[in-house]
Amino acid sequence: MKNIYKTVLIIVLSIIMSNCQPSSKDSVLKINNINNMDIHSFSKPKEAVITHLKWNAIISFEKKMIEATAEFTIQTSTIASKIILDTKNLNIISVKESFTDADLIYSLGKKQEHLGQPLVIDITPNTKKIIIAYSTNPGAEALQWLTPVQTAGKLKPFLFTQSQAILARSWIPIQDSPGIRFTYEAQVQVPKELLALMSAENPQEKNESGLYSFKMKQRIPAYLMALAVGDLEFQSMGPRTGVYAEPSILTKAAYEFAETEDM
Repeated sequence: MKNIYKTVLIIVLSIIMSNCQPSSKDSVLKINNINNMDIHSFSKPKEAVITHLKWNAIISFEKKMIEATAEFTIQTSTIASKIILDTKNLNIISVKESFTDADLIYSLGKKQEHLGQPLVIDITPNTKKIIIAYSTNPGAEALQWLTPVQTAGKLKPFLFTQSQAILARSWIPIQDSPGIRFTYEAQVQVPKELLALMSAENPQEKNESGLYSFKMKQRIPAYLMALAVGDLEFQSMGPRTGVYAEPSILTKAAYEFAETEDM
């Protein structure tokens, strides 16, 4: 077992396709069209549903923890009195109404082994944005913290996420159901010697601040939320494609995906 992660190859493949932009007709998530019967989520989207996430996070390899705020734009029904998010072993610090900064009443429901806990937040039909301050736990199931010796370069640590199937709730309080889709933007602070990537528009080189910004303009389900932080470099393979990998294996990674642009 000790050799499972001895050599780690994480490649993030970025493909930008001009015909993937959503039409204006699809840009607003309509509550009446949402399936309210996902048994693997506590959420009740017909009452209140998330439509956009603004995520600000600090990544700590020392603590094996993410400290973050998640600001959600929400859409509510005319009778909405609460919004329910999925969580799993998260430390909820505060919940506020974004515009007024007023504290919102919230509670965490009973733990269930595979589903975690519902985060129930009191709202009104006029509530448009909420902001949750929280932190993850070192044992968060979606977060894979690798020590330097577990990487290809063996010099710097590495973090990657695995949100599928319903583990996004272990690093973000969210409505973790594939029928609920949202856009997102993010700012992520990482150690200066590392690069951060997400399932969004990505930088192609490290900067001196260690602060990286991301935007995902297409609506995605929570299981497609992804983050990687490590000693990564980018190699272009064409106008729409490229690979990210540790420097020692970047050339091999590019070779492995050399036909991607043609596809």
